[in-house]
Amino acid sequence: MKAIILAASRGKQLGELTEDIPKCMIPFGQETILERQIRLLGEAGIKKSDICVVAGYKAEKIKTIKDISLVFNNEYKVTDNSYSLWLALQNMSDEALVLDGDLVYEAEALRLICEAEGNAVLVAKSNRYNGNTGVSIGKNGRLQAIGKHLFSEKSYASIMKLTPATASVLAENLKDNRTFWYTVALNRILETEMFQVYHTTNHIVGINTYSDYLEAKRYFGIEKDTIWVTGASGFLGQKIYHILKRNFDVVGTKGKSADSEFTAIDLLSKEAVKAYARLMKPSIVVHTAGIAEPEKCEADRAAADRINVEAVKNLAEICNETGMKMIHISTDYVFDGESYEEYGREDNRQPKNYYGITKVRAEDEVKKCRNSLIIRVPVLYGYNHKGDKATFPVKVLEQLISGEPLFLDNKQIRYPVLIDDVAFAVAHSLHKKGIIHVTSKEPVTKYAWAKILAQEFGYDERLIQEDADSSLNDRPQHVKLCVNEQDYEVTNVKRGAEILRKQMACVFQLIYKSNPVEMAYGINIGSYRYELGKKLGFSLPEEIVGRMDYVVPIPNSGLYYAMGLAEQIKVPYLQSLVKPDTLTRSFQISDIALREHVIRQKITPIRELLEDKNIMLVDEAIFTGTTLRIVCDMVKACGARKIYVAIPTPVCRNVCRQYVQPERRLLSWDVGEDVAAYFKVDGVFFQSYDRFEEAHRELGEICKDCFRK
Repeated sequence: MKAIILAASRGKQLGELTEDIPKCMIPFGQETILERQIRLLGEAGIKKSDICVVAGYKAEKIKTIKDISLVFNNEYKVTDNSYSLWLALQNMSDEALVLDGDLVYEAEALRLICEAEGNAVLVAKSNRYNGNTGVSIGKNGRLQAIGKHLFSEKSYASIMKLTPATASVLAENLKDNRTFWYTVALNRILETEMFQVYHTTNHIVGINTYSDYLEAKRYFGIEKDTIWVTGASGFLGQKIYHILKRNFDVVGTKGKSADSEFTAIDLLSKEAVKAYARLMKPSIVVHTAGIAEPEKCEADRAAADRINVEAVKNLAEICNETGMKMIHISTDYVFDGESYEEYGREDNRQPKNYYGITKVRAEDEVKKCRNSLIIRVPVLYGYNHKGDKATFPVKVLEQLISGEPLFLDNKQIRYPVLIDDVAFAVAHSLHKKGIIHVTSKEPVTKYAWAKILAQEFGYDERLIQEDADSSLNDRPQHVKLCVNEQDYEVTNVKRGAEILRKQMACVFQLIYKSNPVEMAYGINIGSYRYELGKKLGFSLPEEIVGRMDYVVPIPNSGLYYAMGLAEQIKVPYLQSLVKPDTLTRSFQISDIALREHVIRQKITPIRELLEDKNIMLVDEAIFTGTTLRIVCDMVKACGARKIYVAIPTPVCRNVCRQYVQPERRLLSWDVGEDVAAYFKVDGVFFQSYDRFEEAHRELGEICKDCFRK
């Protein structure tokens, strides 16, 4: 059998990694991705002399690999993988394995398809890693359709096997499809050519982005790329920390005076910074710490110099010495705002206040770092929790609630940006260098912005008055940051106000995120969860309740619900799963491999309390089912006789559009009503939506979009 590796593309999304080498030649441990593929193909019985690599971008780099055959796609800039595959199939008279050149996989996945008879495609459960190429599978296991137009629980893993006859038919259909994916031609021949589908649970990653690269290295134990967020207790730093934590290994530090559980590091002490870097070994530093208020910088220029400039200089120098990448958050206040033209990355910086002056000096220090990125942002707003600093929207809402009129400036034009959008821009720019801009598109003044907030939150906008006597007070009058393909133009303030309202009234403040001792919407969180657990009792059949030995919470989110349920159904409450609380909740992590690692580290079952018992497990909600599946497996392994699951919230049907949850595929989309079979338990019971609604009827407008029917 032969193997064809399609490796003509550069992979522009990988930035500087592919500046001088094709994507398939980026390092993966002690070998490149392509060398790793060739080694695994050899272990599967395919000799190097039977491997054909289709090269294009920087093809001379692939020439250094001996004993393989090369086919050159000299038109790689204007063609897609259909043309590369067509070139490779011209002289193919044997069975052929076809693989994308950017794949990292386990040997077992390769063996599975190598042993297949006839034509075959390999599919994986997660379609995140394989370019979202969906598949439709018939009852006989035959491939019915394939392509990026399909959305399914299984996705094509970019590995297929062809018989000589089918290879010839496919080649004929490829010759006029130079600018398409080869799956377009593959779709056309499925009526006459039978392809069997082989399912793998092994991990397969297509390296399309820098995030994919970091994820693959972490999963396969090549490297653990840690990101360090400074100022992680601050307004922007918190959001960046938690968004990055969904997919990466992240550590956060705070200043000495900040009140949070993060490690306090004096960024003015080079020795302290070096010691922390040696301990945590981060590969990237995202620097958010600083004084962001112009008034404070003006009032204490010495402090502004130390925190906004000297600390940045220390970090930049240490990044240069250690090879860490530095990502620095800057501001549109580096410009004077005198021009109504857009400001480009290299335009003259002439700040109008001392805050802007310190940020210009900080940018200059960051530029001295060989591997650095400066991200300029306008005025920020958003929501982490009710203890956030009072940003402009919060101040406006407080005033509107009081019923007092507001007199606001209608001269300075700003382009406000949600902190969520900045965090996502950071996550998507880890590979970039130089300067990028993040800005919204539509301009507003404080006066216009406040009107939008009043409309969205339902307050009397007549309270908002124009301040005719306002002055700009050394503020730039109008700065519109120039945006091109590497920058980010993000949510406008109208949509941002809606997101802000729903984040501030998110039901997850009640059911998951808040501490049980806290108050929200005028009620105690622990009491709310206890009562919601009691309501859950009405969803359980009496015959099931009669069999129960214990109600067992999944810690720590299920504790109060389980207490309420146990009280309602008169079954003993038993805490037989143990878990220490930490800053990171598994709910906040979207990467499946990382979530499973965290869950298994954090939850410990007590076998002696579970063995030979009928157990009712209680958790707060089911989204992807990752946590619950692992816990059910643990409880089974302890010898529980029967396992039931009770959930005090309804079925989660919708992805969160307010950024509170990671965007991920929901279990309800894939399993429908057959939830118990998926978890391999004896029954799963959800709170009815009507009872859930009833629990919030007196609390005002609460966002429950993720549960809405």
